[in-house]
Amino acid sequence: MGLVILSAVLFGTTGTALAQVTGPVDPLSAGILRLLIGGGLLVLIAYRSLSSTRGSGRVLFVGAVAVAVYQLGFFWAVTDTGVAAGTLITIGISPIASRLIGSMVGHAAPPRAWFAAAGILLTGLSVMILGGYDDIHLSATGVVVALGAGIAFAAYTECGARALSRGASPDGTMGALFFGAGLLTSPLLLWRDLDIVSTGRGVVVLGHLAVVTLTLAYVAFGRGLRRLPPSSVTMLTMVEPVVATVLSSAVLNERLSVIGWVGAALVVLGLPLVGRASQPELRASTRTTVRT
Repeated sequence: MGLVILSAVLFGTTGTALAQVTGPVDPLSAGILRLLIGGGLLVLIAYRSLSSTRGSGRVLFVGAVAVAVYQLGFFWAVTDTGVAAGTLITIGISPIASRLIGSMVGHAAPPRAWFAAAGILLTGLSVMILGGYDDIHLSATGVVVALGAGIAFAAYTECGARALSRGASPDGTMGALFFGAGLLTSPLLLWRDLDIVSTGRGVVVLGHLAVVTLTLAYVAFGRGLRRLPPSSVTMLTMVEPVVATVLSSAVLNERLSVIGWVGAALVVLGLPLVGRASQPELRASTRTTVRT
């Protein structure tokens, strides 16, 4: 649980870091470069264990496509509709998407405590989205793209969990997913502006996005995913929009209202319930894996 929360804290700095680049930044090229650099570092970290992923090629390919959709959609959303709102919508929809995906692939329903935690967390997020911000105007396009990114986030989490259940290593799985997504999307760089690397500040920001919010964050995420079921992992990552909200308020002046802070508190209060609810679900998942 702690590793997933650590990864979510690191993820939460992504949008604010991207906003620190001086001048306009093409979100797609920034996202692709982040995938190539950060994913490449993950592959280097996992080079001894990459062979463990050979039996999961198909599921990892699907996961890499989902990572590409999530990454580029998320960068587009935070650029279009603001860091706080874009992050909240993307991560807020992911637990629901994860539960729907889980039901389609035959996962057992989580215990009642999971639904209680979902209610608390989603209430907190809804409060933050609908009434938590001052002077933020949501873009309809940004909202739709953020929703798609959140669904893709849940999809690649499921794919990663499946690869791990087949014996793939956590680092190898994350490396294959993210560097694979970078390779899939790299042809788009031929038609995109590489403005993020045109200044020293942009290069520094790209380094933070690739190394801290991708490589380091996903080393922790992959190892946490090995210990928790996907539906609980997506719930725990809801700490990410709280971090993003605090940073956007402090650094970008995306001001959080009193109601917004109440919503953030509900998200934080709901996190321990996720940890408790995940234990019986994880045991049931393990029994299913052993039987198959």
